[in-house]
Amino acid sequence: MTVTSAPTQIGDREIASEPATSRAWWFLGTLLVLRNPEGAPVCPAVMELTIPPGGSPPEHVHESLDDSFYLLDGELVIRCGDRTIVARPGSYVVLPHGIGHTFRVTSRVPARLLLVHADDSFLRFVQAVGTPTDDRRLPPHDEFDLDFETLSRASAEHGAPMIGPSLEEDEARRHLPPGSDAPTLGSINHIALCVTDLARSERWYREAFDLVRIDGEIADDGTGHVTLLSPTGGWILALAGAPAAEVQHVAVSCADREELVRWRGTLTDRGVAPGTITDAPYGSGFVVRDPDGIELELFAAAQQHV
Repeated sequence: MTVTSAPTQIGDREIASEPATSRAWWFLGTLLVLRNPEGAPVCPAVMELTIPPGGSPPEHVHESLDDSFYLLDGELVIRCGDRTIVARPGSYVVLPHGIGHTFRVTSRVPARLLLVHADDSFLRFVQAVGTPTDDRRLPPHDEFDLDFETLSRASAEHGAPMIGPSLEEDEARRHLPPGSDAPTLGSINHIALCVTDLARSERWYREAFDLVRIDGEIADDGTGHVTLLSPTGGWILALAGAPAAEVQHVAVSCADREELVRWRGTLTDRGVAPGTITDAPYGSGFVVRDPDGIELELFAAAQQHV
């Protein structure tokens, strides 16, 4: 067997991309991040697309592109030709070219899609009508939109003419199973602990788990509170000085305040006595107690606005 040497010089081309430094655009109410490394070929085009709840494009048809994506977060009802499916995290969807399709985000959280396209026609469409951004949040509501005539013309120019309206909410929800509109809970948001030596506990948690302080203060007499964040996991640990150590409460995430209100009503209907919703600049929440009196907080972080 003959062994030949391969080039070792990469030049200016990057071999990896990171979300924070990848090129991004606000596009018709969505956020699109191009994940192809700088200098690398753009085909296949790999793009992360975030769409807000209720988002639905006009029905359109790709002339030569199979619209392929992996659903990372959220839920979609997708209509393609004479078929309608429900996609959830983990679904891989391939919508064939030449067949009209549309979809609607039916989850209460944004849908996040990893698009894998064989050509760059959709990317060029986004670059033509989108707004470059360094912000990795969804754009302000109703800003950076286009009038329908401009949008229709640009879509057709990039190989995806529009052929019908968006998928309506009522029609999309007819394809969801019964009970799918029930409120849902997310992951653990934070844990609140009472500790006997606040400074000692803060130091221990920071050194043991690489947590960073994001709020709070410790008085000269040792009283006070601190809030620590896990930069990698995103979870929060709240510590408060107290005469005795105990778990104060565990907080579980809700998508938004509206979901929080729905959960409070649901728990009331189920015979659970929820506390009053408390609003603060950082979010809203209420507490329930289990049969042993242990507190569980339902918490919705404040929505970020540009």
